[in-house]
Amino acid sequence: MKKEKLDAFTDAVVAIIITLMVLEIKLPKVTAENLLTVLSYIGIYALSFIVIGITWLNYNTLFKYIENITARIIWLNLAFLFVLSLVPLPTQALCKDFHTKESHMFYGIILTCLSIVYTLMQYAANPNIIHLSKSEIKQLNTKNWMSIILYAISVPLSILSIYFSTMIFILMPILYFLPERKLINATPQAQ
Repeated sequence: MKKEKLDAFTDAVVAIIITLMVLEIKLPKVTAENLLTVLSYIGIYALSFIVIGITWLNYNTLFKYIENITARIIWLNLAFLFVLSLVPLPTQALCKDFHTKESHMFYGIILTCLSIVYTLMQYAANPNIIHLSKSEIKQLNTKNWMSIILYAISVPLSILSIYFSTMIFILMPILYFLPERKLINATPQAQ
């Protein structure tokens, strides 16, 4: 499979996921009494939108520098898209029941799974990445493992306090806000 075809497919699926996510969030009637609730729905949607956007940005930045697409990468990409397509479900649960630990646990579980699949996909892609040294690739892998650990920790922390998990959910997009400078500054090989 050509890299461009996989990129186009992934871009289309991500666009559909974001569209479905916004359609699934049912805002309560906006009144002066529940304005804070409405704003929390929008904030939770924005957080999930940012998570999906940053994941898509890092995916595209990573794949920009991959020379060959293997069957393993394709299957991991499908698994990645599947888990990414689940993000609207815990987003909706978090909107409806923000103050329950179960909704935070559900959100943390899905984001942990997403981080695991993304990391596996990157490991599969590592031998095909051009213009990066082994130490630069190791830095990328370290960041991915950190996200797996923090999202996984958010699940049991939700039991102690939903605010611990909320801090992790907000911290992770900040950590991933920009893709690795090494990937941005690397020069892709001429086609």
